[in-house]
Amino acid sequence: MSEIYLDKISADRANWLSVRQSLISSNIANANTNGYKALDVKDMSAASNGFSTMMRTHNGHIGAGVGSAEGVGIEEETPWEVNHSGGTVSLPQEIIKSGEVASAYQLNTSVMKSFHRMVISVFGN
Repeated sequence: MSEIYLDKISADRANWLSVRQSLISSNIANANTNGYKALDVKDMSAASNGFSTMMRTHNGHIGAGVGSAEGVGIEEETPWEVNHSGGTVSLPQEIIKSGEVASAYQLNTSVMKSFHRMVISVFGN
């Protein structure tokens, strides 16, 4: 019988979503900071090659909280618009991404909950 790696995949996904939500929060917090470039995480497939650490491009920028975690790469995101201050944070874009993270986290949790119930029903307590 082969090992089941769903727990690791789920944990990696939850970690990736956590870092993404942290970056979204940082982007929103720095929306009015002159010259702030919005950041997002790399796709999980691209992130498996390693990760880059978050760096502040200006001392006035608010930190991203969680920052980066092993296996999660961070990149500058493609903006919908560039503000007159030179920043690239679009609040509607960040709110949409935040909703995507919430939905993905809920799906991840539901899959693990169903898998756990299946294992309990097969192998018992």
